[in-house]
Amino acid sequence: MRIAALFVISLAITLPSSRIVLAHDGDSIQLRVLSFNILQGGNDANNTGFSNKRFGGSRHDELAAVIKQTQADVIGVQEDTSSDRLLTALGDNWRRAGSIYSKYPLTPISVDRLPTVCRVHLPSGDSIVIVNTHWRPGPYGPYDIQKDIRQNGAPQNFDLWEQQILDGCDKNHGARGYQETVDTIQSYVAAGETVILTGDFNEPSHLDWTKRAAEQGLDRWVENPTHVPLRFAIAWRGSQMLEQAGMRDAYRTAFPDEVEKPGLTWTPTYPAGTPGRHPNADRVLDRIDMVYFTGANLRVNDAAVVGESAAFSEIVFPGEWPSDHRAVLVEFEIGAQP
Repeated sequence: MRIAALFVISLAITLPSSRIVLAHDGDSIQLRVLSFNILQGGNDANNTGFSNKRFGGSRHDELAAVIKQTQADVIGVQEDTSSDRLLTALGDNWRRAGSIYSKYPLTPISVDRLPTVCRVHLPSGDSIVIVNTHWRPGPYGPYDIQKDIRQNGAPQNFDLWEQQILDGCDKNHGARGYQETVDTIQSYVAAGETVILTGDFNEPSHLDWTKRAAEQGLDRWVENPTHVPLRFAIAWRGSQMLEQAGMRDAYRTAFPDEVEKPGLTWTPTYPAGTPGRHPNADRVLDRIDMVYFTGANLRVNDAAVVGESAAFSEIVFPGEWPSDHRAVLVEFEIGAQP
């Protein structure tokens, strides 16, 4: 059964608060992994249009409700804080190590900085490595493209223009940059570990901004005032570096057609005049929240964007959506370690 179909049914029932028993098939186990930017730790985010007044005084209950609806087993949380308010809202049988939450036992490896790394211990006795990150590679590239289109129209020398856009993004090489995440992952890949990476990457993927999408895909500019659609074939560096490091994009593995299934996670509609935001008409429709994976014993059963409406999400949350990012859920099947 596909994830999307399962959760259409789940909206009509109350999910149990007790531990969801995962399906086992011999030596394999199904594991649901969620990547979720909860926006400023779930605290009052009035400066970006998410005042707690909209959520009865706190967003933590809504954030926990999203997670419970997905029946996730492991979560990589971006924009988390040191507070345990989300952990408390999730209830019993949840554990936390830094920005990684799990229904299974966790061994922290590196949790005091990004990328956060933990080992998750499965009922089979095996373990996998979970890495959670939140990139800030530089200015968000599509905003630079919007600005350039407004001023200059379509690029005349595409190769040079693309290089300038990419160079503008490739500025942060610290804990929130490309290389730190790649270096962290490569050590585990080299050791033959099964690794799952969750994150808000603040950058598009080269698997989405393809030549085919540039010809047939949507105009990513919500209300484009120019005659040049915001859709180009751009080889975004971060996603290419992860691919070269041996990581596979789970959503794009489940849905390889980037035109039919763009998987947009950025950003839900917000009211006109929202502080700290571009004008609503200038929103860029993009996929910047992702789950990556590697491991000979790991396969993707299904994937879903979780959000506020069926127009953008395979799984629709029935309440008011509590973040400026949609979440991404992936169901993996994990076999016995070789």
